[in-house]
Amino acid sequence: MKSLIFLVGILITWSASAQNYPFAQHFVPGTITLKDATQQKGFVKWWPYPNEKLRFKLNDQHEDKYAVTDLLGFATDSLQFKTLTNLQVYGEEFPIFSRMSVLKQTFAQVVYTGKINIYYVLYYGYDALQGGFVTYPNIIFEKTKEEKQEYAAFPVYIRMKEKKYEKAKQNLYPFFSEYPAILEKLKQYSRGNDIITLVEFIKTNTDD
Repeated sequence: MKSLIFLVGILITWSASAQNYPFAQHFVPGTITLKDATQQKGFVKWWPYPNEKLRFKLNDQHEDKYAVTDLLGFATDSLQFKTLTNLQVYGEEFPIFSRMSVLKQTFAQVVYTGKINIYYVLYYGYDALQGGFVTYPNIIFEKTKEEKQEYAAFPVYIRMKEKKYEKAKQNLYPFFSEYPAILEKLKQYSRGNDIITLVEFIKTNTDD
């Protein structure tokens, strides 16, 4: 199941296009997880945007709407999403000012669950060069340290100079300090390399 989630998730969403999700345009069968961990099966529709409410219905007559923070997550077919909040991600300010952006809330796609969890999120920001809002995809790594969750982000195909990607790589070093093989892989990684291969390497080298 872990491999299936990983492969399906990457293939569907790596283009960074929100409409590629099956539930972005139409209601699809799915399950929502409420804050008390209870689950409800029905049909879900959600445009992947942090402030967009998830629409849920048990039948054609009644529809409920949930903010991201109203749920622990949701699932559709082989895709699973978890609610994450207050993430530091790579957005519109990093290519120019080297500043991280705050993603206050989102449903993060679960790519892999293990000793280090891996998620995929979409952040939206204004690109002055393009004169409009664009999507900034990020990979999110999550681990538990001293009973607290720690997160680290990495940009996915964001338009910026190579030296900025080098900085983003270096920002991951503290997070993976306990994994020498991953640190060495990161040092060898460049923007032209396959990001999927990098994530797969991280996944397989954090297993117990």
